[in-house]
Amino acid sequence: MDLLIRMLLTLIFPAAIGRAETSGYKSCAPDKNCVSYDLCNEGIFVDGHFYPDRSRTLLDEQHCHYMEKCCNVNETLSASSEINYNDYLGHLKQCGGRLDLWFHLNPMGYKKQKANFGEFPWLVAIYGADGYLCSGVLITPLAVLTAAHCVQGETASDLRLVAGEWDAAVQLEPLPHQERTVTELMLHPNYTQSPAGHNLALLLLDPDASFSLTPHVQVICLPPPHIIYNFSQCFVAGWRRSDFNANETLPKRWPLYVLPRDQCAVRLRPAILGRRFALNDTLLCTGGDKDDFVCSDMGAIPLMCPLAGSDDRFVLAGLLARATRCDGPQLLGIYSNVKFYRRWIDHTLRERDQDIRQYMV
Repeated sequence: MDLLIRMLLTLIFPAAIGRAETSGYKSCAPDKNCVSYDLCNEGIFVDGHFYPDRSRTLLDEQHCHYMEKCCNVNETLSASSEINYNDYLGHLKQCGGRLDLWFHLNPMGYKKQKANFGEFPWLVAIYGADGYLCSGVLITPLAVLTAAHCVQGETASDLRLVAGEWDAAVQLEPLPHQERTVTELMLHPNYTQSPAGHNLALLLLDPDASFSLTPHVQVICLPPPHIIYNFSQCFVAGWRRSDFNANETLPKRWPLYVLPRDQCAVRLRPAILGRRFALNDTLLCTGGDKDDFVCSDMGAIPLMCPLAGSDDRFVLAGLLARATRCDGPQLLGIYSNVKFYRRWIDHTLRERDQDIRQYMV
Protein backbone atom coordinates (compact mmCIF):
# COMPACT_ATOMS: atom_id res chain seq x y z
CA MET A 1 0.00 0.00 0.00
CA ASP A 2 2.81 2.44 0.90
CA LEU A 3 4.47 1.80 -2.44
CA LEU A 4 1.22 2.46 -4.34
CA ILE A 5 0.63 5.73 -2.47
CA ARG A 6 4.21 6.76 -3.13
CA MET A 7 3.86 6.07 -6.86
CA LEU A 8 0.66 8.15 -7.02
CA LEU A 9 2.26 11.02 -5.12
CA THR A 10 5.23 10.90 -7.47
CA LEU A 11 2.95 11.30 -10.49
CA ILE A 12 0.99 14.16 -8.88
CA PHE A 13 3.79 16.01 -7.02
CA PRO A 14 7.12 14.97 -8.58
CA ALA A 15 9.02 18.04 -7.41
CA ALA A 16 7.80 17.66 -3.85
CA ILE A 17 8.82 14.03 -3.75
CA GLY A 18 12.21 15.00 -5.19
CA ARG A 19 12.67 17.53 -2.39
CA ALA A 20 11.66 14.98 0.21
CA GLU A 21 14.00 12.34 -1.13
CA THR A 22 16.94 14.73 -1.32
CA SER A 23 16.26 16.62 1.88
CA GLY A 24 19.61 15.43 3.24
CA TYR A 25 21.48 17.26 0.49
CA LYS A 26 22.79 20.81 0.57
CA SER A 27 20.67 23.28 -1.39
CA CYS A 28 22.51 25.18 -4.15
CA ALA A 29 19.55 27.01 -5.78
CA PRO A 30 15.75 26.88 -5.74
CA ASP A 31 14.73 23.27 -6.39
CA LYS A 32 18.39 22.28 -6.78
CA ASN A 33 20.69 20.31 -4.47
CA CYS A 34 24.38 19.36 -4.44
CA VAL A 35 24.57 15.63 -5.21
CA SER A 36 27.15 13.19 -6.50
CA TYR A 37 27.55 13.29 -10.28
CA ASP A 38 26.26 9.74 -10.56
CA LEU A 39 23.02 10.65 -8.79
CA CYS A 40 22.18 13.50 -11.16
CA ASN A 41 20.10 12.27 -14.08
CA GLU A 42 21.42 14.95 -16.40
CA GLY A 43 23.50 13.61 -19.26
CA ILE A 44 23.22 11.59 -22.46
CA PHE A 45 22.83 7.98 -23.55
CA VAL A 46 25.44 6.49 -25.90
CA ASP A 47 25.13 2.89 -27.11
CA GLY A 48 22.74 2.09 -24.30
CA HIS A 49 24.97 3.51 -21.56
CA PHE A 50 24.12 6.65 -19.60
CA TYR A 51 26.97 9.15 -19.26
CA PRO A 52 26.37 11.80 -16.58
CA ASP A 53 27.15 15.39 -17.45
CA ARG A 54 30.61 16.03 -15.98
CA SER A 55 30.81 19.68 -16.99
CA ARG A 56 30.96 22.28 -14.23
CA THR A 57 28.72 25.33 -14.00
CA LEU A 58 29.05 28.50 -11.97
CA LEU A 59 26.43 27.16 -9.52
CA ASP A 60 28.49 23.99 -9.08
CA GLU A 61 31.61 25.99 -8.31
CA GLN A 62 29.94 28.47 -5.96
CA HIS A 63 27.91 26.07 -3.83
CA CYS A 64 29.03 22.44 -4.29
CA HIS A 65 32.13 20.35 -3.73
CA TYR A 66 33.99 19.71 -6.98
CA MET A 67 32.89 16.06 -6.82
CA GLU A 68 29.24 17.15 -6.74
CA LYS A 69 26.80 18.77 -9.16
CA CYS A 70 24.04 21.31 -8.57
CA CYS A 71 21.19 19.11 -9.78
CA ASN A 72 17.46 19.65 -10.20
CA VAL A 73 15.64 17.83 -7.41
CA ASN A 74 13.36 16.07 -9.90
CA GLU A 75 16.47 14.78 -11.72
CA THR A 76 18.11 13.41 -8.56
CA LEU A 77 18.28 9.64 -8.45
CA SER A 78 18.22 7.34 -5.45
CA ALA A 79 21.52 5.88 -4.22
CA SER A 80 20.53 2.51 -5.73
CA SER A 81 20.60 4.13 -9.19
CA GLU A 82 24.33 4.85 -9.20
CA ILE A 83 26.22 3.78 -12.30
CA ASN A 84 27.62 0.29 -12.22
CA TYR A 85 31.11 1.07 -13.44
CA ASN A 86 31.93 -2.63 -13.62
CA ASP A 87 29.78 -2.75 -16.75
CA TYR A 88 32.63 -0.93 -18.46
CA LEU A 89 35.37 -3.34 -17.46
CA GLY A 90 35.00 -5.21 -20.73
CA HIS A 91 36.17 -2.12 -22.61
CA LEU A 92 39.54 -2.10 -20.85
CA LYS A 93 42.56 -3.79 -22.35
CA GLN A 94 44.51 -6.55 -20.68
CA CYS A 95 47.01 -4.07 -19.24
CA GLY A 96 47.66 -0.36 -19.59
CA GLY A 97 44.03 0.45 -20.40
CA ARG A 98 41.98 3.14 -18.74
CA LEU A 99 38.44 4.45 -18.42
CA ASP A 100 36.62 6.11 -21.26
CA LEU A 101 37.28 9.86 -21.22
CA TRP A 102 33.61 10.39 -20.42
CA PHE A 103 34.37 9.46 -16.81
CA HIS A 104 37.13 11.99 -16.31
CA LEU A 105 36.21 14.81 -13.96
CA ASN A 106 37.22 18.30 -15.06
CA PRO A 107 36.59 20.90 -12.33
CA MET A 108 36.00 24.47 -13.44
CA GLY A 109 39.36 26.20 -13.61
CA TYR A 110 40.97 22.81 -14.27
CA LYS A 111 44.70 23.10 -14.80
CA LYS A 112 46.51 20.84 -17.22
CA GLN A 113 48.93 19.59 -14.55
CA LYS A 114 46.08 17.97 -12.59
CA ALA A 115 45.35 14.34 -13.38
CA ASN A 116 41.75 13.30 -13.90
CA PHE A 117 39.89 10.64 -11.96
CA GLY A 118 40.76 7.24 -13.45
CA GLU A 119 43.19 8.72 -15.98
CA PHE A 120 46.09 6.59 -14.68
CA PRO A 121 44.32 3.69 -12.91
CA TRP A 122 47.59 1.91 -12.09
CA LEU A 123 48.87 4.83 -9.98
CA VAL A 124 49.42 3.91 -6.32
CA ALA A 125 50.05 6.22 -3.36
CA ILE A 126 52.65 4.78 -0.96
CA TYR A 127 52.51 5.71 2.73
CA GLY A 128 54.96 4.96 5.51
CA ALA A 129 54.67 5.24 9.27
CA ASP A 130 55.09 9.04 9.08
CA GLY A 131 52.77 9.73 6.13
CA TYR A 132 52.96 9.89 2.36
CA LEU A 133 56.24 8.78 0.77
CA CYS A 134 55.90 8.64 -3.01
CA SER A 135 54.03 7.17 -5.96
CA GLY A 136 54.27 3.74 -7.52
CA VAL A 137 52.48 1.66 -10.14
CA LEU A 138 50.47 -1.53 -9.99
CA ILE A 139 51.98 -4.20 -12.25
CA THR A 140 49.97 -7.16 -10.92
CA PRO A 141 47.19 -7.23 -8.32
CA LEU A 142 49.88 -8.37 -5.86
CA ALA A 143 52.85 -6.19 -6.84
CA VAL A 144 53.70 -2.48 -6.93
CA LEU A 145 56.85 -1.11 -8.56
CA THR A 146 58.48 2.08 -7.30
CA ALA A 147 61.89 3.69 -6.85
CA ALA A 148 64.21 2.15 -4.25
CA HIS A 149 65.22 5.53 -2.78
CA CYS A 150 61.58 6.13 -1.86
CA VAL A 151 61.25 3.11 0.43
CA GLN A 152 64.81 2.37 1.56
CA GLY A 153 64.99 2.25 5.33
CA GLU A 154 61.27 1.52 5.59
CA THR A 155 59.84 -1.61 7.19
CA ALA A 156 57.46 -3.60 4.99
CA SER A 157 54.81 -3.83 7.70
CA ASP A 158 54.77 -0.01 8.02
CA LEU A 159 54.01 0.51 4.33
CA ARG A 160 50.49 1.20 3.17
CA LEU A 161 49.43 1.14 -0.50
CA VAL A 162 46.39 3.02 -1.77
CA ALA A 163 45.14 2.28 -5.30
CA GLY A 164 42.26 4.03 -7.02
CA GLU A 165 43.02 7.19 -5.05
CA TRP A 166 42.34 10.59 -6.53
CA ASP A 167 41.64 13.30 -4.00
CA ALA A 168 43.54 12.10 -0.94
CA ALA A 169 41.67 14.55 1.32
CA VAL A 170 38.08 13.37 0.74
CA GLN A 171 36.13 10.24 -0.14
CA LEU A 172 33.68 11.62 -2.69
CA GLU A 173 35.12 9.90 -5.75
CA PRO A 174 32.69 7.94 -7.95
CA LEU A 175 34.43 4.73 -6.87
CA PRO A 176 36.18 4.00 -3.56
CA HIS A 177 39.92 3.60 -3.27
CA GLN A 178 41.50 0.35 -2.07
CA GLU A 179 44.08 0.10 0.69
CA ARG A 180 46.49 -2.78 1.28
CA THR A 181 49.54 -3.49 3.41
CA VAL A 182 52.94 -4.76 2.25
CA THR A 183 54.26 -8.17 3.28
CA GLU A 184 57.60 -8.04 1.43
CA LEU A 185 59.85 -5.15 0.39
CA MET A 186 62.54 -5.92 -2.17
CA LEU A 187 65.13 -3.39 -3.29
CA HIS A 188 67.04 -4.24 -6.45
CA PRO A 189 70.09 -6.29 -5.31
CA ASN A 190 72.48 -3.86 -7.05
CA TYR A 191 70.86 -0.68 -5.81
CA THR A 192 73.29 2.05 -4.77
CA GLN A 193 72.25 5.23 -3.03
CA SER A 194 75.03 7.57 -4.13
CA PRO A 195 75.07 7.77 -7.03
CA ALA A 196 71.60 6.28 -7.37
CA GLY A 197 71.89 3.17 -9.52
CA HIS A 198 69.45 0.34 -10.20
CA ASN A 199 66.91 2.46 -8.38
CA LEU A 200 63.93 0.09 -8.30
CA ALA A 201 61.93 -1.66 -5.60
CA LEU A 202 59.11 -4.19 -5.56
CA LEU A 203 56.39 -4.05 -2.92
CA LEU A 204 54.57 -7.36 -2.58
CA LEU A 205 51.19 -8.07 -1.01
CA ASP A 206 49.78 -11.03 0.83
CA PRO A 207 48.44 -13.49 -1.80
CA ASP A 208 45.12 -13.52 0.06
CA ALA A 209 44.81 -9.71 0.01
CA SER A 210 45.34 -8.66 -3.59
CA PHE A 211 43.98 -5.50 -5.17
CA SER A 212 40.67 -5.99 -6.96
CA LEU A 213 40.80 -4.86 -10.58
CA THR A 214 38.05 -2.32 -11.18
CA PRO A 215 37.57 0.44 -13.75
CA HIS A 216 39.78 2.79 -11.71
CA VAL A 217 42.29 0.18 -10.45
CA GLN A 218 44.21 -1.49 -13.27
CA VAL A 219 47.71 -2.80 -14.00
CA ILE A 220 50.08 -1.06 -16.39
CA CYS A 221 52.00 -2.90 -19.11
CA LEU A 222 55.74 -3.39 -18.77
CA PRO A 223 57.81 -2.85 -21.92
CA PRO A 224 59.20 -5.95 -23.63
CA PRO A 225 63.02 -6.14 -23.46
CA HIS A 226 63.27 -5.64 -27.21
CA ILE A 227 61.13 -2.49 -27.40
CA ILE A 228 62.76 0.57 -28.99
CA TYR A 229 61.83 3.86 -27.36
CA ASN A 230 60.57 6.49 -29.72
CA PHE A 231 58.10 8.17 -27.42
CA SER A 232 57.37 11.83 -28.07
CA GLN A 233 54.25 12.18 -25.92
CA CYS A 234 54.72 10.50 -22.56
CA PHE A 235 53.44 11.50 -19.13
CA VAL A 236 54.58 11.52 -15.55
CA ALA A 237 51.97 11.55 -12.80
CA GLY A 238 51.65 11.22 -9.05
CA TRP A 239 51.60 13.09 -5.78
CA ARG A 240 54.40 15.08 -4.14
CA ARG A 241 55.02 14.98 -0.42
CA SER A 242 55.01 18.77 -0.31
CA ASP A 243 51.51 18.83 -1.82
CA PHE A 244 50.06 17.20 1.26
CA ASN A 245 51.55 19.92 3.45
CA ALA A 246 49.94 22.52 1.20
CA ASN A 247 46.55 20.72 1.13
CA GLU A 248 46.92 20.01 -2.60
CA THR A 249 45.75 16.44 -2.64
CA LEU A 250 44.97 15.79 -6.30
CA PRO A 251 47.59 13.90 -8.32
CA LYS A 252 49.42 15.91 -10.94
CA ARG A 253 50.48 15.04 -14.47
CA TRP A 254 52.90 16.53 -16.98
CA PRO A 255 53.83 15.66 -20.58
CA LEU A 256 57.45 14.73 -21.30
CA TYR A 257 59.30 13.02 -24.12
CA VAL A 258 62.04 10.41 -24.11
CA LEU A 259 65.35 11.66 -25.50
CA PRO A 260 67.29 9.57 -28.03
CA ARG A 261 70.26 7.84 -26.42
CA ASP A 262 72.90 10.02 -28.05
CA GLN A 263 71.19 13.22 -26.88
CA CYS A 264 70.74 11.71 -23.43
CA ALA A 265 74.47 10.97 -23.10
CA VAL A 266 75.45 14.43 -24.34
CA ARG A 267 73.24 16.15 -21.76
CA LEU A 268 74.19 13.86 -18.88
CA ARG A 269 77.96 14.35 -19.19
CA PRO A 270 78.18 18.07 -18.42
CA ALA A 271 75.10 18.20 -16.24
CA ILE A 272 75.72 15.40 -13.79
CA LEU A 273 78.10 12.57 -14.52
CA GLY A 274 81.25 14.03 -16.03
CA ARG A 275 82.83 14.08 -19.47
CA ARG A 276 83.89 10.43 -19.46
CA PHE A 277 80.47 9.07 -18.60
CA ALA A 278 79.29 6.31 -20.95
CA LEU A 279 75.52 5.87 -20.96
CA ASN A 280 74.37 2.31 -20.32
CA ASP A 281 70.99 0.65 -20.76
CA THR A 282 69.83 1.24 -17.19
CA LEU A 283 68.85 4.89 -17.66
CA LEU A 284 66.51 7.00 -19.76
CA CYS A 285 66.48 10.76 -20.19
CA THR A 286 63.44 12.94 -20.66
CA GLY A 287 62.97 16.44 -21.93
CA GLY A 288 60.05 18.83 -22.02
CA ASP A 289 58.70 22.10 -20.71
CA LYS A 290 59.63 23.12 -17.19
CA ASP A 291 56.93 23.09 -14.51
CA ASP A 292 56.89 23.30 -10.74
CA PHE A 293 55.58 19.73 -10.60
CA VAL A 294 58.58 18.16 -12.33
CA CYS A 295 61.10 20.75 -11.16
CA SER A 296 60.83 19.76 -7.52
CA ASP A 297 61.44 16.79 -5.24
CA MET A 298 58.90 14.26 -6.51
CA GLY A 299 60.30 11.28 -4.64
CA ALA A 300 59.36 8.70 -7.24
CA ILE A 301 56.98 9.06 -10.15
CA PRO A 302 56.35 6.80 -13.15
CA LEU A 303 57.09 7.72 -16.75
CA MET A 304 54.24 6.33 -18.87
CA CYS A 305 54.18 6.20 -22.65
CA PRO A 306 51.47 5.13 -25.11
CA LEU A 307 51.91 1.84 -26.90
CA ALA A 308 52.63 2.17 -30.59
CA GLY A 309 49.36 2.68 -32.44
CA SER A 310 47.34 3.37 -29.28
CA ASP A 311 46.60 6.60 -27.43
CA ASP A 312 44.82 4.94 -24.51
CA ARG A 313 47.04 1.99 -23.65
CA PHE A 314 50.26 2.65 -21.76
CA VAL A 315 53.55 1.00 -20.85
CA LEU A 316 55.78 1.92 -17.94
CA ALA A 317 58.90 3.30 -19.58
CA GLY A 318 60.70 4.42 -16.42
CA LEU A 319 60.69 5.43 -12.77
CA LEU A 320 62.33 8.62 -11.57
CA ALA A 321 65.87 7.76 -10.49
CA ARG A 322 67.28 11.21 -9.62
CA ALA A 323 65.91 14.68 -9.05
CA THR A 324 65.01 16.38 -12.32
CA ARG A 325 67.47 19.07 -13.43
CA CYS A 326 65.80 22.38 -14.26
CA ASP A 327 68.73 24.75 -13.71
CA GLY A 328 69.91 24.66 -17.32
CA PRO A 329 68.23 25.95 -20.46
CA GLN A 330 66.24 22.72 -20.78
CA LEU A 331 64.63 20.26 -18.42
CA LEU A 332 66.55 17.00 -17.90
CA GLY A 333 64.85 14.05 -16.21
CA ILE A 334 66.69 10.81 -15.38
CA TYR A 335 64.67 7.62 -15.08
CA SER A 336 65.43 3.96 -14.51
CA ASN A 337 64.88 2.16 -17.81
CA VAL A 338 62.23 -0.41 -16.86
CA LYS A 339 62.75 -2.65 -19.89
CA PHE A 340 66.34 -3.27 -18.72
CA TYR A 341 64.96 -4.70 -15.46
CA ARG A 342 62.34 -7.01 -16.91
CA ARG A 343 64.44 -10.11 -16.16
CA TRP A 344 64.75 -9.18 -12.47
CA ILE A 345 61.06 -8.30 -12.17
CA ASP A 346 59.89 -11.43 -14.01
CA HIS A 347 62.19 -13.73 -12.02
CA THR A 348 61.23 -12.22 -8.66
CA LEU A 349 57.50 -12.57 -9.29
CA ARG A 350 57.75 -16.04 -10.81
CA GLU A 351 59.56 -17.21 -7.68
CA ARG A 352 56.46 -16.13 -5.76
CA ASP A 353 54.06 -17.83 -8.17
CA GLN A 354 52.66 -14.57 -9.50
CA ASP A 355 51.09 -14.42 -12.96
CA ILE A 356 53.40 -12.14 -14.93
CA ARG A 357 51.23 -12.38 -18.04
CA GLN A 358 49.09 -9.60 -16.57
CA TYR A 359 51.61 -6.90 -17.46
CA MET A 360 52.75 -8.35 -20.77
CA VAL A 361 51.91 -6.42 -23.93
